Amino acid sequence: MSELKLVDRKDVEEKYTWDISLIYKDSEEFRNVLEQQKLKLKKFKESYENISFDLDTFDIAIREFEEIIEESNKLSHYAFLPMTVDRFNTVSIENESFYNTYRTLEAANLSFFTSKLYTLSDNFLDDFVANKRSDLKYYFEKVKNNKKHILSKEAESVLATLGSLPDFYNLYEITKFEDMNFDSFEVDGKTRENSYVLYENLYEMDRNKDVRRKAAESFYKTLNNYKNTTANEYISHIKKEKAIATMRGFDSVIDYLLNQQDGNRELYDRQIKTLMSDLAPHIRKYIKLLSREHNISDMTFADCKIDLDPDYEVDMSIDESREYLKKSLAVLGEDYLKLIDESYDKRWTDFPQNKGKSTGGFCATVPNIASYILLSWTGKMNEVFVLAHEIGHAYHFMSTGKHQTMLNFDCPLYFVEAPSTCNEVIVSNYLLSSSQDARFKRWVISNMISRTYFHNMVTHYLEAVYQDRVYKKVDNDEFLNADVLSQIKKDVLTEFFGDSLEINDGAGLTWMRQPHYYMGLYPYTYSAGLTIGTAVANKIDKDNSLASKWLYTLSKGSSMSALELAKLGGCDVSTEEPLKEAISYVGYLVDELYRLTDEIKEGTK
Repeated sequence: MSELKLVDRKDVEEKYTWDISLIYKDSEEFRNVLEQQKLKLKKFKESYENISFDLDTFDIAIREFEEIIEESNKLSHYAFLPMTVDRFNTVSIENESFYNTYRTLEAANLSFFTSKLYTLSDNFLDDFVANKRSDLKYYFEKVKNNKKHILSKEAESVLATLGSLPDFYNLYEITKFEDMNFDSFEVDGKTRENSYVLYENLYEMDRNKDVRRKAAESFYKTLNNYKNTTANEYISHIKKEKAIATMRGFDSVIDYLLNQQDGNRELYDRQIKTLMSDLAPHIRKYIKLLSREHNISDMTFADCKIDLDPDYEVDMSIDESREYLKKSLAVLGEDYLKLIDESYDKRWTDFPQNKGKSTGGFCATVPNIASYILLSWTGKMNEVFVLAHEIGHAYHFMSTGKHQTMLNFDCPLYFVEAPSTCNEVIVSNYLLSSSQDARFKRWVISNMISRTYFHNMVTHYLEAVYQDRVYKKVDNDEFLNADVLSQIKKDVLTEFFGDSLEINDGAGLTWMRQPHYYMGLYPYTYSAGLTIGTAVANKIDKDNSLASKWLYTLSKGSSMSALELAKLGGCDVSTEEPLKEAISYVGYLVDELYRLTDEIKEGTK
């Protein structure tokens, strides 16, 4: 592994950073629009708060409401995105502060409209859909179904205002990126710096066992110093969720959160149960292969992300990644390739690693403008899988923005990771078909296991199981603190990995690493999305003509339920078969790794 020292944001190459001037040309325009938007909010409330709607007036109001939230989406991204790449930029800090003030005002001025929607009769809403806005049929079906959970206008206003204030996620981010400083560590006479970015992007996968374990020791030592602060932030967050769930008439905070994301309890419970029983044996077998090939008799949690064949890692530049993506995703058609080019030409992606930048990756779409992708590029070919994942989100939501209005712009969370994980499998299938070399094929499959499936169907699944157990303790009013949270996480890891590796005490602090716990029941949707993505990608691999059907599905946004979207795209998740097939596919890939490894060894004799 090459040494990496994080630089200040001002020292990175601008051409590899994202261009948020596509949203507003500068901070002055952003702040001017912010002031104009405040006036629109006031006018909207004055115009519609105290009138009775007929179909025509309601149609006008709905369209004005959508215009307001579309502009608000632009404002929020202009304020939010710079903070994720440089938390120390004073202009960005000021812009975020201005937006947070606006957000509170927006909640105060728009909550009446949301409350008013729920006072409209079902017959009125049905007439409105039939005569004015057939595109919003599913949206108003959800409104009708949620009426029983709506509070008084005054209570909704208070909740909306409180919800607009900086939340516990902000505190978590400050603790994580501004307060934590990690000790350097020494291996083989070399002193190495440590940080969230360095540990998660490099040291966890380092081929040197001493580097991995020393880095983990340094990493978890710092996490341990902040466990009580982070636990209080998290526990306060979930207790707030429980309080709102109770106010809205839900017995379980899980049901409340699923309702928020248009989820289905049957699908959720199936996902939680089946992966533990059926997927775990395949992953344990994979871990044992890593142990065998690396000659590690005492495998620990700090070792499970190493490459099966680290000598075969392929270097790749950012510029080279464009053509590689276009080759591997060509099966999805010309429009898809045009979007890939646009993402590079217009600088949608932020590649550099620098101080003050968030870890991990994401894609945040501003409809009809850009899909902003955050990465920390390491110069390795496996980053193409990550980029393909985020491009999947980009195409999905740019297509939704083009074909749907703002009330249908989002999609059910159960489906949201399907387009991204589908891309990862498509890339893998392309690479496997492009070579007959056993070592290359093993490298591709090991990347599929260690990146696509381990990350999405294991790491995020284990987060989901942890969440499930924490929320059930909250529902039962059981005691929680940092040590209890760590024990829950350690128990989940131990149950899943069994005898394939040792779960040391530090690994129990892994719950501190993920912001997903502040985003409702987001983690379980990764394995759900990968179930759909695997099925669709493998069908496209057998019949390229199915790609157009998939892309059409990606234009539908939240105008359909998750089950309907998956079925339209070619995967019926109303049964357990797609999940069982995805798990079986992982088992097949693991068996292929054993077969190819033995073939390679035989060929070198």
